[in-house]
Amino acid sequence: MTGSEIEPILDSELVDTDDRLPVIPELVDVNDTLTPEATEDLANSGRANTRQTYQDQWDAFARWCVANGRTPGTPTTSKNLTSYISHLRRKDAPPGTLRLTIAAIRHMNARAGHEDTPDTAPALKIYQDHRYTWAATGKTQKSSAPVDLERLRQMLTACPPDTLAGQRNRVLLLLGYYIRGRASELAALRIDDLEFVAADLVVVRKRVSKNDKDSEGREYEIDDPACLTALRTWLDSLDTEGQAGRHLPLLRNVDMWGNLGPVNTRSQGLTRQAVNNLVKSIAVTAEVDVADTITAHGLRAGVPTDLGAAGYTAGEIKEITGDWSSTEMVEKYRKVGLRRAGKRTDDGTRARALSMLRVQPEAADG
Repeated sequence: MTGSEIEPILDSELVDTDDRLPVIPELVDVNDTLTPEATEDLANSGRANTRQTYQDQWDAFARWCVANGRTPGTPTTSKNLTSYISHLRRKDAPPGTLRLTIAAIRHMNARAGHEDTPDTAPALKIYQDHRYTWAATGKTQKSSAPVDLERLRQMLTACPPDTLAGQRNRVLLLLGYYIRGRASELAALRIDDLEFVAADLVVVRKRVSKNDKDSEGREYEIDDPACLTALRTWLDSLDTEGQAGRHLPLLRNVDMWGNLGPVNTRSQGLTRQAVNNLVKSIAVTAEVDVADTITAHGLRAGVPTDLGAAGYTAGEIKEITGDWSSTEMVEKYRKVGLRRAGKRTDDGTRARALSMLRVQPEAADG
């Protein structure tokens, strides 16, 4: 046969498609599948702020995967996770970022129905080594300096009570301190969460808290005249603006011209990030001694810091505030308070023994 000739096709070589065996679908046990509703509920499970934090970490991981010709999943492979954690380590990201990333990727896989995926053991080894290296080189994870009463008073001087922004900021600072509020919890406050039960007492309901074991939230009784005055002044201003509906957010955006901003599509007056930015900006304006390390979380640390300076133990502070499930963080704030007051953080026999050691002996009386 020459190259120009076409080999004939015999009829016997043709296969009738009707005679082919049908494709047998893979059998799936319905009991091992989620309904669409359950899938949606799992995807929306957990606190909104936690979901957003995990989503941000996942998005960063996914972008890295795409840039490196990898597939993030789900399911995510252990090698992709480990490689990304190695990438973060070589960028010298804080150890907490590595740990959060591992938790976020594991969480996002679980939400997609892939429990215990991926294997995190290799990634955790890199994280542990990185954490040790950070500590050995003197680096530390940055945390907000506590906004105790001394710093709070200083920051309040930077909030003029005759402007909408100043009034809003005074409420933000005072409530942040007295209800030990996280930025997300302050952003979630609504006017209906305030109840003036007497002329000199207001009850503030913090409905959103990651430590709450039910949906009732927590109540805080505040009798500080400065806080009561700030709240009443701000509410009067909101009423004048026609924005005092009980369902509306308590904290609102105020633009550079002093105009009250609208509520966003998520029914928020301020976002969590906006609250944090405001607190940092006020600290800088007030020239607080540690302004470069203050965030909104410093307001939450204020009360235990002041109680620590007053001599209360970590256990007592935990019991008084009811805002911490363990004494670990409370003990940290207690020590800060005592040291700011010029006092030792140890006590009893140990403190007395070490305090009597002096290079220059004290002069005798007389």
